[in-house]
Amino acid sequence: MKVFTDGSKLPDGMAGAGFALYQTGRLCHQSSFSLGPNKEVFDAEAEAALAGIKAAIQAYTARFATDLWVCLDNLEVATRLLSPFTGSSQEVFETFRTLASTWPERERFSYTKEGSVRICWVPGHAKVPGNEEADQAAKRGAASEPPVSPIYSFASLKRRTKAAVTSGLQRHWQAAAPKSYQDLWITSSPRCPDELRLPRHVLARILAARTGHGDFADYHERFNHEDAHLYCRCGARKSPVHFFFCRVAKRRIPRPSGPPSETIPFLLGTPQGAAKLAAWLAETRFFDDICLSRPLLENA
Repeated sequence: MKVFTDGSKLPDGMAGAGFALYQTGRLCHQSSFSLGPNKEVFDAEAEAALAGIKAAIQAYTARFATDLWVCLDNLEVATRLLSPFTGSSQEVFETFRTLASTWPERERFSYTKEGSVRICWVPGHAKVPGNEEADQAAKRGAASEPPVSPIYSFASLKRRTKAAVTSGLQRHWQAAAPKSYQDLWITSSPRCPDELRLPRHVLARILAARTGHGDFADYHERFNHEDAHLYCRCGARKSPVHFFFCRVAKRRIPRPSGPPSETIPFLLGTPQGAAKLAAWLAETRFFDDICLSRPLLENA
């Protein structure tokens, strides 16, 4: 006897489960049911396996069968069905193991061996007949009427909590981010920024341009740095985005193409842009030969 099981989750967040029970190569029973919006695919796969083994044990033809094969295409669930597990849908896994242990005690003919419950992983979307039937059943279950009071699973709560934290951080960032960061479309992320992989001296230049706190004319004048050098070799005042407009640098190596309104936020506000800007600054030696902290004669 074989029972193919599957879980599904639709784009609208509704989850469902289904199974197809086979014996001697023939479809004996098929079922599907909704789990509502508070379960993940992992939970739906486990629920489907539990429903499938229940149906198999209760089937009259179980007395003819030796082994019960539970076939599913979720490897993580398959490896945990008969093993101790603490995590999402823990109660479902424990109930499955309890039912699996009762399979040898089922009502059967004297010539039928006890057998056991066995787990089999099958590749998904490989046109395995039983698996395809279970897949369609799970999708029908997800599209059906959800339960009145669906219970949250641990996996669902974890996902929702993570989404809520991320959303809250984004709202806080939009309200508290410096205007210079907002102008560059820089967003917050719970992950370590990729820009931190850049050499420290390059990262310092990019952070200075983002914040406006650096070797810039307005910054020096704001804090009355009387000995500061305010001008680039091209004659323009130093500014956070002067690198983009400097005619000396453009003659040496063309800057990244594109309109300033799009290219500057890309170069200063994204990891990919920061990497391109770092390469361009190194090739032009912009801060070493062109936009110096001191005049050339003074440096000499």
